[in-house]
Amino acid sequence: MKCVMCKSKLAKSSVNHIVDYNGRIIIIKNVPANVCGQCGEYYIDNDTAMRLEEVVSDLLNNKAEILVLNYSEMVA
Repeated sequence: MKCVMCKSKLAKSSVNHIVDYNGRIIIIKNVPANVCGQCGEYYIDNDTAMRLEEVVSDLLNNKAEILVLNYSEMVA
């Protein structure tokens, strides 16, 4: 698989996925992704993206302005 941005190779790794929604920040650490070694762009598979959507939706009910979670603890 190649990066859409720079056409370099992707490698399996983990990233910190950041969501900024209406002034609220959600940081989800250690999300599995394919990461470009050249430009740093990352790509999340469909199953992981769907799980992230569910988690973010649930967290938006929380009144905190900044939330930090660990992905591996959420899916365990």
